[in-house]
Amino acid sequence: MKPSQSRSTRQLLDFKGQVFRQYFVVAKTSKGLAKAGPFLLLVQNFLRYAECMAIELIRDNRFGAFFWTQFLGAFNDNLLKFAVTLAVTYNDALRGSFSPGLLINLIAALFILPFVIFSATSGQLADKFDKTKVMRLAKWLEPPIVLITAAGFLFNSVELLILGVFLLGTQSAFFGPAKYAYLPEQLKSSELVMGNALVESATFMAILLGTIAAGSLMSQEAGDVAVYIVCGFGFLVALLGVYQAQRMPLTPSHSPDLEVNWNLFTETWRNVSFATNLPKVWPALLGISWLWFVGATYLTQFPLLSKTLLNASPGVATVLLFAFTVGLGIGAFLCEKWSRKRIEMGLVLWGLVVMILAGVLLHGVLVAYQTNPDQQTVVEFFSQLNNLAVLGLFVLISVGVGLYSVPLYATMQAFAPKESRSRVVSANNIINSFFMVVSAGFAIAILLAMKGEVLWVFTAVTAINVVVLGLWLFKQPYVVLRAQLLLKVPGKQLPRIENMDHLGDSGGNLIVFPTLLHENYLQRMAGLPIEMTVVLSGRLKQSRFVNRLRKHGFVLEFSKLSEIDTQKELIKAIASHIQQGRSIAIDKPMFELLRKQYRLDDMPGVLAKKGVVMNVLEFMEEQVQQKVQKSAISQTVWRLNKREALTASGV
Repeated sequence: MKPSQSRSTRQLLDFKGQVFRQYFVVAKTSKGLAKAGPFLLLVQNFLRYAECMAIELIRDNRFGAFFWTQFLGAFNDNLLKFAVTLAVTYNDALRGSFSPGLLINLIAALFILPFVIFSATSGQLADKFDKTKVMRLAKWLEPPIVLITAAGFLFNSVELLILGVFLLGTQSAFFGPAKYAYLPEQLKSSELVMGNALVESATFMAILLGTIAAGSLMSQEAGDVAVYIVCGFGFLVALLGVYQAQRMPLTPSHSPDLEVNWNLFTETWRNVSFATNLPKVWPALLGISWLWFVGATYLTQFPLLSKTLLNASPGVATVLLFAFTVGLGIGAFLCEKWSRKRIEMGLVLWGLVVMILAGVLLHGVLVAYQTNPDQQTVVEFFSQLNNLAVLGLFVLISVGVGLYSVPLYATMQAFAPKESRSRVVSANNIINSFFMVVSAGFAIAILLAMKGEVLWVFTAVTAINVVVLGLWLFKQPYVVLRAQLLLKVPGKQLPRIENMDHLGDSGGNLIVFPTLLHENYLQRMAGLPIEMTVVLSGRLKQSRFVNRLRKHGFVLEFSKLSEIDTQKELIKAIASHIQQGRSIAIDKPMFELLRKQYRLDDMPGVLAKKGVVMNVLEFMEEQVQQKVQKSAISQTVWRLNKREALTASGV
């Protein structure tokens, strides 16, 4: 154990060493515990594991200050936005001649609109200047915005309230690109999945808590007192957010000489066009936008489902929202666990599968649901088995959403070019906003067509999820491969990888493994979270899986690599992959042979003259002894080094 390891890390290692001993002790205590013990122990161990990992990361100021800044901001946005929504709905004097339906939809649209208008500009600013300073400036705007909203309540001005909501959206639009670009700058590659899982879960929890707080305060018969409490509390939260932002470490810019284009329309188009030309990132952006479509559709329909089909009190809608949030958090943490500290895109497919299966079951339950003639309270809701089935299926759907979403965000952050990462995030915000607007129109169209029966909205989303799954299966073979490798390669066989930061560098990659054999090539592919072609000596045994690997270029088999003609063919294959910006993997002996006989070290320079970037990434494999309790456990570690280009004479 290294002295620099924190107490939380030592606790985590101690815990891992106790897992199997605890399992057998519990399982042998009695026949009944032998049956229930494995499941209960699995839940307990998972929670303890997630808690140790999360606490360790949150205590680290690199992430902790950012985490609380983001959480407080999301809470305040929803506290104030929902308070304004309730005010214009129930306060006739405040609303004036405007209809509540018009104002509710106008408030929702004006909160989203700034993401479309300002995301391109905010992305440029976050790339040009220090990302932490950009976020600090955005947070300083929050207290004055709360005061503007408070003035709207004080003077009964619907115009000021709407302005306050628009400014809240604007502040979030300038905070967003710097926020997502900050994480890969401050976190290690092995921490990125957990960091995204925490941010994703905490954001939805903040949305839930902000909505509940606004509803609880504004529903009281307290008149102006409730308004003062909401605004005073919002102002306090804003100040806490400013304080946390000041604690965040600085994040120097990678593009200080960037010239900002202040034309909102041309820059918006240029940002989206730029993102479409990033083959590693663009599918993730579309996947994230579909996530927001699904999330917005589900969350918006909960009140209507509660009021109509379930005939339940408004508190049941809050219960559904809470259950969805809890499920998303579980899915996010399961993603961190199952991804084995890697960006595991295979979980995207499994998340979709969970969403589809749970959606099909939900359709069956809702179709057979018998609406109670008397309105159900929250207590009565929990007493009915069919209600628990509805609740459980929504939790299961949100678990799938968590599995689906975290790898996509991590991919966007890790593989977007460092010098333009914030602009990629801003492009994502623009597309997300478009999908959220479309989701509202989609839900309205389904409700009109099906005479207001809300269950068909959920069914339609499930049907489109099937189409989305098909697109991933047929358009992204690498994602399918990762999903298969999750089943084929046990996690205990995978090494720990250190220093994966170079995987996101632009250009093609020549990856050098110590060995590449028929016995370990799947482990190599599963261990490294990047699409690559593996070069093997000899033919693999015929199977459907191997045929798929050959079809999509994941393996390149040479019968006699010792022959000169075969080696020349391999050199051409390496050059072709690099020129296409792809990755190709060979073993160390072949790499040294190509360096000596074919001047492989000159290839980066030759390709650079053609404007092609070639990276040589070499893995060093070693066994590290880690002491757990009184025993030592050996763990394989891959250390990734980026080689500097050498001339042939330097070999």
